[in-house]
Amino acid sequence: MEAMEKVLREAEIEKVEKDRLGGRTGPWLITLHDGAVKQRAVFRHVDRRRPHPTPDSYKYDLAAYVLTRLLGVELIPPVVEREIEKRKGSLQVFLENCIREKDRKRKKLEPPDSKAFSNAIAEIRVLENLTYDECQDTDDLYVHLENWRVCRVDFSEAFAPVPELPPGCGITVCSKNLFEGLLKLDEEAVKLMLGEYMNHEEIGALLARKGLIIERIKTLISEKGEAAVLF
Repeated sequence: MEAMEKVLREAEIEKVEKDRLGGRTGPWLITLHDGAVKQRAVFRHVDRRRPHPTPDSYKYDLAAYVLTRLLGVELIPPVVEREIEKRKGSLQVFLENCIREKDRKRKKLEPPDSKAFSNAIAEIRVLENLTYDECQDTDDLYVHLENWRVCRVDFSEAFAPVPELPPGCGITVCSKNLFEGLLKLDEEAVKLMLGEYMNHEEIGALLARKGLIIERIKTLISEKGEAAVLF
């Protein structure tokens, strides 16, 4: 992850395509070259943070990625802050050889290990609860066709200052890694690492949701047993 972050921050910008990707915020497709290989990346530059009435900010993408690093899980492709053409934004790895989850379903492509795939989706659902982002948005869920890993992009509308879990986003199972990360997630570390991206109210609600998620998982373990809940 660190090596790719370095490429995103430092590699030479070879091409900027502003109308290639579409989408509500008009992200740019950037081609980077670090002297050895080329790497494509997505540049998001809209910055409408709360208390704006329609929040949508690349800063929340950065916050979500930093949060996963604090948790010790790799559910979001590497993303860094960078300035391109005098605009600051988030620069995230462009997902090659991947398919959107909605397109996988439409094409009826089935994973070789359905249980592992189901668990991967469930793990991202826990993250969506924590970030209070749209649950299982199949536009933003991507599947790597080589190994069937699942990842999530676009948290630019996340982190609503709501100290409750989002409706319709039930938690059923969780990876051991993510659960341990939640248990170890330190309030001071969250404030230190996310303070430049989020306001106090957003961070406070995030910490409240962390507690609710831990409580929910512990309840499931007491009801069903650890083996049925943690993978």
